[in-house]
Parts: sequence; structure tokens; C-alpha cells
Amino acid sequence: MNLPRLIAWRYIRRPTDQLVSAVGLVSVFGLVIGVMALVISMALMTGYRGDLQKKLLGGNAEIFVYSVTGPMSDTTSVVNTIHTTPGVSEASPVIFLHALATTESNTTGSELMVKGFDPARASSTPMLAKIVGARAKFETAEGENGVAVGKYLAEKLGARAGSSISLTVPSDTFLPRSASFVVTNVFETGFYEYDARWLFVDLREAQRLAGHEGANVIEVKLKDGASIDDVSTAIKQRTDDRFAVSDWRRMNNQLFRVLKVQQLVLFIVIGLIVFVSTFNIVSTLIMTVVEKRREIGILASMGAPPWMIRRVFIWYGTLVGVVGTASGIVIGVVICWIITRFELVSFPPEIAEVYYVSSIPFVTRPVDLTAIAVFTLVVSFLATILPSMRAARLNPVDALRHE
Repeated sequence: MNLPRLIAWRYIRRPTDQLVSAVGLVSVFGLVIGVMALVISMALMTGYRGDLQKKLLGGNAEIFVYSVTGPMSDTTSVVNTIHTTPGVSEASPVIFLHALATTESNTTGSELMVKGFDPARASSTPMLAKIVGARAKFETAEGENGVAVGKYLAEKLGARAGSSISLTVPSDTFLPRSASFVVTNVFETGFYEYDARWLFVDLREAQRLAGHEGANVIEVKLKDGASIDDVSTAIKQRTDDRFAVSDWRRMNNQLFRVLKVQQLVLFIVIGLIVFVSTFNIVSTLIMTVVEKRREIGILASMGAPPWMIRRVFIWYGTLVGVVGTASGIVIGVVICWIITRFELVSFPPEIAEVYYVSSIPFVTRPVDLTAIAVFTLVVSFLATILPSMRAARLNPVDALRHE
């Protein structure tokens, strides 16, 4: 039996002074609020970073192979070479075009990006499946060339399913190239870049619009567990360094570095709430020491060594920390689940343009919860040292003199 812990638990359960009891409740409540804030803030940053990464990879790929001198003319042999590289799951040619789109409702036109890809890829990529739509191809029932338009871009262009869109792209000749398309799908991926600034067409139609049969990028998806660096190096070697090779990390390095720094700063700033709440634990322990002078004197007179008395109040503060930490984590996790389940944090277009996503999931990871719990318990333990030392130094004669 751990006698100091038993005594500490009795002090917590049955405080004899109403003021000490009230201060104890405030200390626990403050710790709960601090821990809950930490859980929610970490879940916010983790969810945002993870969702942004998921959507970036969902519509693109991990590795990009491109030519710095112009479009790739013989894409078939390059794709076959890349596809046989160990770790590669899929290699697909795509075309990116900067275009001007006009409709009957928007005759002045809007600048945007056009991406041409093989719609068959939608069968293995959920985000591309949303873009292509239920027909699984960029083509109307009458055989007209189709185009997929994001929700926000469709509102800007005044387009809907069945509407006509004219695309104009620059060319090497004097006159630009133009083509008309019919909207086959208005999609919403939750990724603002796609929903507001991109059009998607069949690769063959993009080639006709661009005026060549090649591609300017080959997107490479990896198998599970494959190393991006190893595969990138292997692709360079297999293609004799004829093409530039990049990956999603390098292309978005600055953004994700900023997000990591923001998460660290947020942890430190909100961690100060937990640190400040420990002062309530200190005050609670000091008031408890004063209130329990008689009990401390009786224990000391019965032969209890100073280390035992010190441990009583160390256990007292630690138990308060455990209760506050556990309650804060549970409440925080429940709040995060509710926010994510009902998409309570959603943004209008003008805000989604800044954060790139229309809503943010709050993701709680075991590693984050463990870090929060360890940090809070350590701070709570440190808060018990000074009051417990004061209790251990209490003279039993002085404690019992006025009793």
C-alpha cells in the first residue's frame, strides 16, 4: 500500500475547507482548459497539413518528370522506361496549358490553367474520379468534347452542366489556338486551387489544343513504402539525365515548412496556458499545507519522516495533474471529432482562396496526445516541488502548538 498516495487521495476527495476546495476545482478546471486548447490546436494544424497534402497528391503525383527544352515528343518510350523503375506504380503523361476561358455569361474571359490527362486514371484515384464525374470520360452523350469545371470556377464563368466553354491558348504562330468544349461535370473536391482555377480535359483534346502529340509533364505515382528520393534518382539514371525530375515536397517545400513552424509556435504559445494553470496547483498545495498543519504535525510526531510528508503533497499535485490532463484530452478529442464529423470549420470562397481548402478536419494523433500528456504531467509535477518541501520542513511542535 502506498501510504502517501492514499493520504493525498483522501485530501483531494474530502477537503475540509471550502476555500481550498474551490481553489482546487479552479486549478483542475484551468488545467482542463489548457490541455483541451492544446489538443484542439494540434489537431487543427495536423488536420490542415494532412488534408492539404492529401489533396495535393490526390490530383497530381509524388514525382514529376519534365523537359526543360519543350514538350516531350516520344512520351510512350519515356513512360515505359519510368513505369519499369522499381517503386513506380503509375506513370502518366499530362499536359498543362495556360488558357483564357470565355462563356456566354463571361465574354471578357478568365485566365486559368488547363490540365489534360487520361480519364482512365480516375478508376484508381478518388479525387480524379470526382473531377471526371459519373460518366468516367470527358465526352457528352452526343460525342462532343467535354470539360470538367470546379464549383467556384463554374460560378465565376456562369457555366453549368451542358454549357459551352471556349478555350484559347497561346501558340508559336501568330494566331492563338482555340477550341470549344461542353461542360460534362461540375465538381467540388474541397481543394480551392482545383475548384476555382483549373479546367480538366481529355489528354488527346489537350494535345490538339496545344498543337502537338506529346506531353510536357509525366506524373509518377509510387507504390506504398517506396522512397521518393530513391525512385527519383533511379528515374534520372534510366533516362540518362535527359529530363528534370522533381517531387511534391520540393514544389511545396516552403509552404509545409511554414506549417511545421506554425504548429511548433502554436504548441509553445498555448502551452503557456498550461504552464500558467500550474500556478493554481501551487496555490492549492500551499493552502492545503496550511489547512493540514495539524495532520502534518500528527504524522511527524508519530514518526513519519520528512520524505513521506513531501511525497504526500507531490502525489496530491500529480493526481490533480492526471485528472486535469485526462479530462482535457478526452474533451478535446470529442470536440475535434464533432468538428470534423459535421464540418463545422468551413470557409467561404474568399477565405478558401487563402487557405487552399474549403474545410479543415481536426485530426488527433496518438503521438500528439502523448506529447501533450507528458508535457502537462511534467509541468504539474514540477509545480509540486516547492509546496511539498515546505510541508516537509514543518515543525510538528509548531504545527500542534495552537491545536
